[in-house]
Amino acid sequence: MTRSTSIARRPWAIGAVVLAMLAIFATDAGAEPTSDEAREALEAAEQRLDQLSDEFNGAVDAYNQAQEDLEVARQAVSEAEAELLALRQERSLLTDATTSHIRQLHKLGPTVELTSLFSATAAGDAGQRSAMLRRVLGSQQTDLESLGATAVSMEAAEARLVEERDAAVTQAARVEEQRDRMEETLEAQEEEVEELEVTLASAISREEAERRAAEEEARRQAAAEAQAAREAEQAERQAAAAATSTSSNGSNDTSSSSTDDSNDTSSSPSPSPPTPSPAPRANASVAVEAALAQLGKPYQWGATGPNSFDCSGLMVYAWRQAGVTLPRTSASQFANLRSVSRSELQPGDLVFAGSPRVHHVGMYIGSGQIVHSPRAGKPVETRSMERSDIRGFGRPG
Repeated sequence: MTRSTSIARRPWAIGAVVLAMLAIFATDAGAEPTSDEAREALEAAEQRLDQLSDEFNGAVDAYNQAQEDLEVARQAVSEAEAELLALRQERSLLTDATTSHIRQLHKLGPTVELTSLFSATAAGDAGQRSAMLRRVLGSQQTDLESLGATAVSMEAAEARLVEERDAAVTQAARVEEQRDRMEETLEAQEEEVEELEVTLASAISREEAERRAAEEEARRQAAAEAQAAREAEQAERQAAAAATSTSSNGSNDTSSSSTDDSNDTSSSPSPSPPTPSPAPRANASVAVEAALAQLGKPYQWGATGPNSFDCSGLMVYAWRQAGVTLPRTSASQFANLRSVSRSELQPGDLVFAGSPRVHHVGMYIGSGQIVHSPRAGKPVETRSMERSDIRGFGRPG
């Protein structure tokens, strides 16, 4: 099965687990899922979303590479066409000059020999001049033949380059279609996650209301029992007082107690973006600051800023501000940058991930954190660099 066929069928596969979870929810007609059930389904959907995001990033990386390959092929064809045009023009000029010399020689006939003879200062000059003229004509003919052969070779090369360009066009169209299908699948999975988030919130809210109602009922029940106990105790006291003395009045000592549960809910403010560790290299500090300045900007495949980015595009943009040009895709960045170990990581270094091949990249900013453009639907953010598919680390500049 090809990758594109697999992707095309994935929308059917990705819902299988959720359908199974929803089947659990529906054990009773109209039964609502519990928060634990909803949370389990949401976690499964989020895991699938992460997997699809990785595949989508791989598709975007392939698209970016195909666009680069297409541009290289187009440039090669353009240069070949320009070189071939120059060769044809040179051959045309040389052909005109040779033709003109031959016509003059034919038109003058023996006269050119006599002219050479009478103007000669030595007996052999006439023959030498005639031979020289024919050598010039012969040399031009050789040049013509050489240019002709070169032009033929260039035409063959141009035809080959055109084929390569057409193949690059086809490949670019194929990966673009693949990327678009992945984007649709990713959007569907994001919608599923959003729906499950609503389901979870609803379940939590319902269970919270049920809990409060149960607590309120328990309070009412406890209050009623306490009141009944107090009334019984008071009756007993009154009966005892009446039995011992008809003149003394029993005093009723009534007390009331109530309980009031209050929930202390507090929300901690969302953490501000982490302060990057100082980078030992000046240009790395510039790159880190440039990347962090993009926090919150949207993901867009193929984008290198300044308003939106894909993962490798953010790295290209940030390091460009530091005067360093990076390869366009995460795979080519991984292949071309100087490799460093985890223990050597410095702010500004790139962290590569993906399986079976690199398809995602972020920038290390210190303290185990990276800044990256994660995927469609999620803006540039900071997060822990830890993930199970880290492939290596590279140092630009």
